[in-house]
Amino acid sequence: MRKVLMVAIGAVVLAAALLILFWRPGDEQALVDVPPARTASPEPQAPVGSRYVAPLVAPDSPPGPAIHPSDEATDAPGLPKTQPDAQSEAQPDSLEDSLDAGPDEPEPSGVSNISGTFFDDLAGQIVAGYHPPRSEFNSGSRGRLQFHFSSLNRRYGMDLVGLEHQSPSLIQGREEIFRNLLQPEALETIWALFMPVFEQALDEALQTGRWSFPAAGSSPDERGLTIQEQQEFYRLLSGSAAALAQAVQSYADHEDAPALTERWLQTQTKADAAHSRYQQADAELLVAQEETPDDEVRILAERLERDAAAQGIMQAIAAREQARQDLLTIYVTGASRPELSESELVYLAEWLFRRVQAHPERIQAIRFMADKFRELSLRLSPGS
Repeated sequence: MRKVLMVAIGAVVLAAALLILFWRPGDEQALVDVPPARTASPEPQAPVGSRYVAPLVAPDSPPGPAIHPSDEATDAPGLPKTQPDAQSEAQPDSLEDSLDAGPDEPEPSGVSNISGTFFDDLAGQIVAGYHPPRSEFNSGSRGRLQFHFSSLNRRYGMDLVGLEHQSPSLIQGREEIFRNLLQPEALETIWALFMPVFEQALDEALQTGRWSFPAAGSSPDERGLTIQEQQEFYRLLSGSAAALAQAVQSYADHEDAPALTERWLQTQTKADAAHSRYQQADAELLVAQEETPDDEVRILAERLERDAAAQGIMQAIAAREQARQDLLTIYVTGASRPELSESELVYLAEWLFRRVQAHPERIQAIRFMADKFRELSLRLSPGS
């Protein structure tokens, strides 16, 4: 009897062991018959908590290409078209999509075609033009600030650093930029939005920049600016802004400024033409002397043409110089002429003329620019 009992207990233990080995989670759930083919019934879902995300395939189905959510279901023969769930389409597919779908950064209202990059870059260009006393490019005892309108105009007028447009060409793009920005309202918005950016960029460029100071008998000293040198930079830049404000204001207030600028440009064109005529006449004379050295009549005619061309150059140059002096008189409208070189004043007149030539209404924006340059001078003045 005892032996039978031991055998029974062993059988129970063996059965329990087999059950533990072959039992899998979910076997206790009722079995569900899976249809052999997909129908219009709802798609089967993966078990709760499962990481399996691939499409479920019915048993005994032939293997096929993986189906991605973006694929069209109508490519499979015999399957009905499934309409996308409107609610699911409205929801982001992932956390990244959810973040992207959030509210965008508010764009500055009332301004276009210009960004903070323009003012960051402009600040860097201006600071790079400062040469402290006893530095590599300035052996004097006073600092110098050098930046040229022509180089700045090439950088921002041709390369469009920090400027954008939607036009098909550079010429049309420049006109689009001026059309949108040369308005008092737009300039006011730009001033409010970007003047803090410009001032911060100036300060950062001064703090991080390095200048070379030659030292006798040793390698140059590479260092940043002292407090006194930074103050001198701001004093020089403040003076430049004041001079620019005075020059722009003088041009805007002078009734004959556009006409005098146009005359100056015309005399430049005539002087260039006179030079071309002389070069052509001189070349023709050389040809005549080489080809027909005995033809005195031809050589004389070519020589007379060359002499007339030389006389034309002298007259064109004289007219151009007179037009230049007449143009500079528009800046003598205050206590003194602005502290800018004559070449800078002439270049500024040409730039302003091109802006207002076909758009005389822009003169109000030019006056507004003068006011803002004057205000900038006060803001940059040390101790202000």
